Amino acid sequence: MSTDEKFEDDLIYAISRTGDAFQAEGTALLSGGLRRGRRRWRRGSAAAVAGGVTALALVATGGVYLAGAGGPRGDGGQPVTVAAADGSGAPASGTGAPDAGAPGTPVQSAAAAPAAAVTGEQMAGLLKALLPPGTVTVAGSRGSAGTGNQPPGAPYASVVFDDGHGQAAIQVGVQRQAPGDASLLDQVKCPDPKFQPAGVVCTSTLLADGSTLMVLQGYEYPDRRVDTKAWSATLAGQDGRLVQVQEWNAAKEKDAPITRPAPPLTPAQLGALVTDKSWDAVVQALPTPKPQSPATGKEYSAEEILAITAGLLPAGLTESETGGQPGYANFVLNDGKGKSMVELNVQDWSRALKEHQQGTAKDGDVVEQVFAKARTLPDGTKVVFEKGADKAAVWTVDSLRPDGMRVVVGAYTAGGPKQPSVRTAPALTEAQLEAIATSPLWVLKK
Repeated sequence: MSTDEKFEDDLIYAISRTGDAFQAEGTALLSGGLRRGRRRWRRGSAAAVAGGVTALALVATGGVYLAGAGGPRGDGGQPVTVAAADGSGAPASGTGAPDAGAPGTPVQSAAAAPAAAVTGEQMAGLLKALLPPGTVTVAGSRGSAGTGNQPPGAPYASVVFDDGHGQAAIQVGVQRQAPGDASLLDQVKCPDPKFQPAGVVCTSTLLADGSTLMVLQGYEYPDRRVDTKAWSATLAGQDGRLVQVQEWNAAKEKDAPITRPAPPLTPAQLGALVTDKSWDAVVQALPTPKPQSPATGKEYSAEEILAITAGLLPAGLTESETGGQPGYANFVLNDGKGKSMVELNVQDWSRALKEHQQGTAKDGDVVEQVFAKARTLPDGTKVVFEKGADKAAVWTVDSLRPDGMRVVVGAYTAGGPKQPSVRTAPALTEAQLEAIATSPLWVLKK
């Protein structure tokens, strides 16, 4: 795979990280990538499912591709307000760094029919024109029509920028979804803090024109094994535009020495870059996708999972800091001995169970993989209990009923999986976890 192809894959994954209809977890940045992938996993993908603890982790920590872990900047994480350019293609100020307190300029709506195609060279030129003074080397680009063996797709540009304080990789990509597509907003929601290490700085701000801007300061690697910082800004517009810029404090996204303490563009500059009117022409060169049909799946919503679980908790414990997505929910319990995060997957495994029983599984027998060492309750329910440890210890009960209803419940010794343990055991015992997982309140949806 060439450098350009790898970047394009990474960019598309990032841009589609949150929605079913858009692509990011991570594309169309989110037109299907992350959440669709999570749903495939929840339905029994042999490649992704390895057991109870892993099952929860795959869904819960899929998180945000760009977020990584999150890097402190010292600005208190306050919402960033940025000024757009005047439409000439030049930044609002000579340095590309508008006053952080200036009001945002509304983004123009794109035409329904695509305009003239934008080339990769034009994408690189637009990015270069919006950067502060410095040396810019183009590392890769593509236009809206594709070139050579590249089919049409999301246009992007990648450069190495040096303002005299060290080289830094900067990438920008533009995508278009159907106007009003609700999944757009998923891509500009800050990641759940329960799944981020301390120090994550993320703001999501509604601008005057109704678009939403997310600015995130994180790290390339969530576990901080390398302190390469990854900062980004993502704009979701009411006309369906999705503009995203990413930057690092190294000349490449991965496997390159850190060259400077922080990426070159400030949060305000990142916001100014993605809200600049220069991207109007790029958006207009992209076709307007048809609206996606509403999902009609049989999954439990996060709200339904939380409501059922609330009634199954021991007396005196209540849910707080709730979160989730279809088929998955999480919350925090605090019994006075420290926070304990709890998460659940609720899945229909009736097909996987039938294939297991008939010996017809084509992609691997996931039931055998997950429940090979399970004990069986009198009603035929298979149950597996595991104790695991990351930065916080987690106890997990994974259950599979004879009708195919699978419920996984995990509880941590901390307020999140990336946080240090604050207690010796989770707020829920093994018996209490099993009672929640095997409750008859979980019923397959027809």
